[in-house]
Amino acid sequence: MAVAADSADPAVATSTCAHCNREIPSPNITLHSAHCARNLHVKCEHCGDMVPRKHMDRHYDDNHAPVNCPRCEQTVEHELWDLHKRLQCPQRMLACQYCKFELPADDIFEHQDVCGNRTKYCQPCNKDIRLREWIGHELLLHSKTNAAAESSRSMLEKEEGGRHKQVRPAFGLKHKQLLLTIAITGLAVLIGSILFQRRIGSSEAQ
Repeated sequence: MAVAADSADPAVATSTCAHCNREIPSPNITLHSAHCARNLHVKCEHCGDMVPRKHMDRHYDDNHAPVNCPRCEQTVEHELWDLHKRLQCPQRMLACQYCKFELPADDIFEHQDVCGNRTKYCQPCNKDIRLREWIGHELLLHSKTNAAAESSRSMLEKEEGGRHKQVRPAFGLKHKQLLLTIAITGLAVLIGSILFQRRIGSSEAQ
């Protein structure tokens, strides 16, 4: 049986279809609802989306079905799954802040208590420092020393650069003077040779 067309006449009383949320003329709402329920969309009771009836099971599995965590075997609501994986699962893998070795979250804190007690040799202090205290130790005792060393290195580089700049022009000037001397000497030799040949020619002519 065909479903009666929706009416656009504002004078006709309408009812809202529970399946598609459309306003349907009240006399036709029963037939329309039956047709809509069989063939069209159904409102998801979890999110309110209108989903094709034939796809409702897949919609539920993909968006609302509880998830069994493969690590801790807890059943988690679908909406909380991402949060559980990142922050809540007791078996999620975390890296030790001292050795970077990965362990389950349940074991990481006990491991870090032991790992943080290992020591590292501080060369400026000439003593061993616990790893858990290393960052604070460097910030409190060596940050100023490192800054001073960096400043001294920078000043030394500037001084070296200034020396190089002063030496290079002097070397260039000497080089130019040497070339000029060679050129003048060569020119003098050439002129002397020409004059000498002319004298020889004059003597032979006499």
